[in-house]
Amino acid sequence: MKIKVLLHSLIFRSLILLVLFICLLLCGISLYFINTQKKSLGDSVFKRNYEEIVRLEESIGLKMDQFSSLLSLLAKTSSIIALDPTESSGFLKSFDVTSLFVSGESVFLYDRNQKLICDNSMLGTNLKDKKQFTDFDKVTPIRAYTTPWFWENDSPQKMFAYAVGSKATASGTIVASFSFRRIWQTYANYTIGEKGFLIATDLNGKILMHPDLQLATSGKHHISEFGISMPQKLSEKQALPLVIQNKNKQYLVTYAYNSNYQFALFSLQPIAEIESTLSTFRSGILLVFAIILPTTILIIILLFFHFATPLYRLISYINHVGEGHFNAKPFPITKRKDEVGSLATAFNKMLLLIQDQMKQLNDHQKYLEEQVQKRTLELENAKNQLEILSRTDELTKLPNRRDLMEKIQHESHRANRMHRNFCFIFIDIDKFKSINDTYGHHCGDVVLQTVANTIRQLLRKYDFVARWGGEEFLAVLPETEIAGAIVVAERFRKSIENLQIDYKGTPIPVTITLGVSQYDSELGVDKSIQLADQALYDGKMNGRNQVVINKKQNNKSDETTI
Repeated sequence: MKIKVLLHSLIFRSLILLVLFICLLLCGISLYFINTQKKSLGDSVFKRNYEEIVRLEESIGLKMDQFSSLLSLLAKTSSIIALDPTESSGFLKSFDVTSLFVSGESVFLYDRNQKLICDNSMLGTNLKDKKQFTDFDKVTPIRAYTTPWFWENDSPQKMFAYAVGSKATASGTIVASFSFRRIWQTYANYTIGEKGFLIATDLNGKILMHPDLQLATSGKHHISEFGISMPQKLSEKQALPLVIQNKNKQYLVTYAYNSNYQFALFSLQPIAEIESTLSTFRSGILLVFAIILPTTILIIILLFFHFATPLYRLISYINHVGEGHFNAKPFPITKRKDEVGSLATAFNKMLLLIQDQMKQLNDHQKYLEEQVQKRTLELENAKNQLEILSRTDELTKLPNRRDLMEKIQHESHRANRMHRNFCFIFIDIDKFKSINDTYGHHCGDVVLQTVANTIRQLLRKYDFVARWGGEEFLAVLPETEIAGAIVVAERFRKSIENLQIDYKGTPIPVTITLGVSQYDSELGVDKSIQLADQALYDGKMNGRNQVVINKKQNNKSDETTI
């Protein structure tokens, strides 16, 4: 190629400018990149620490949720509901219960008059040394109430209180102290980065957890000792992009707050640790740019001489064909195996290649449509299976509580519209816990399945029954008056009483207690069900193995027992 043509070539001049631009750009990027890495790395470390501290806060909150659930389950046990000093005390001090609590945690049971019935303390324990629960007016039947943090036996603690008895009227209160020792065992020595650590505080900034346990057990140390001020407005999860100075060391602080249990979690990571990573990173960046800059310039120069000349010839050939010389021979450079050769070959075969690609695209589109249709059908089938599973009790194969409530709502709308009555039968297996304790849970499962199958076989085709929970079932009888429901309930009772359940050669006697009520549109579904539940409870209290009809909905105060 002649020098004059080369100088007039746009490609030649563009590549020269490109080389100069890349040189200046690489230099500028190198300086800018090094100067901005400190902030970028700091933000990255802060984000990572924040995500970790939020995860830890949620994990601690989950442990406390589990403790709350444990207390809720205890409040529903028959030994607690009985509120009998001997029975309840023996239950709380049993190994099955005491093994659920750690050292220093206490459980108290109060009656409805706020009088202490019993606790889980052993002989020799002085109750006067323990903090007493006083916030009875704040305990609701809906969820557990928790007190602020306090210190007892060198341990931060919080009291959980739960109402005992039915949801309508609580018959007592069960209170348990949650010790932060549960959290110490897992997180006291948790590290952030290599040398960072965690601090937990209460709402006022008092330290609940620290690697040095003396700072937490005394209850006298405050987060301000580390140069950290508690935020004036606390949120569920909040981060503090804060750098503090403590004992001649700087720390990067992140923060998360749990509103349910009133504690804050701080992570402190030494700034020196972060900057050591930055120093290594900076050296690597400088080395990389020092290699890239001269290498890029050399590669651009080589590419120019290797591609500029044949590319200019190809452009001249395309212009020649474009002027109407369609009989020209194929461009000879197609024998090259590089990009320029590929471009020349593509030009010669462009039309044929486009037609071939269109055919392949049409075939591929048809294949994708078939695959989408197939996957859609598979997803629809899987969705239907999941819907069935979500509405069925796994053990008894009966509908579960969620499915039953939807059917009851539908039935109530129909009853209100057509003025047709329907009835509820609440069913409870008598002394089911005793069966489990005596013969084992597998035997209990067999009893549940047998009772469920027996009741299901006695129903009409438009009646329905579901497992309400535990050993309780709820049957709904559409188009049925209270008298008819009594007959059906008695049929259930006799059929179960006459069952011969054989478990490993041992006959298992089983009876049920049933409570019957009729749907009252003025009371609504929930209240009507509660009438059957109350009738069932009265039957359990009056000897079991009987049908009890609640007549309160008919403005009568007495209850009739069959």
